[in-house]
Amino acid sequence: MFLVDTNIFLEILLKRAKRKKRKKFLNDHIGRLHISDFSLHSLGVILLRFRKQSTSQKFIDDSMPNPKLLTLPIEK
Repeated sequence: MFLVDTNIFLEILLKRAKRKKRKKFLNDHIGRLHISDFSLHSLGVILLRFRKQSTSQKFIDDSMPNPKLLTLPIEK
């Protein structure tokens, strides 16, 4: 199981320098990837700031059956 950080997805979605390595990691571990609900929300916010609403929707459509969404418990 891998909990994937927001920055891994942003490298790919924003076409940054290390995107090929990040994409290979994700492809090599399909079925073992997890993303927190906070990271998913953060991705949406960041992509909206970059005016990439269609990229945000495409990310959700393309990836959501693969990574498992985790809600992290809040300790009181």
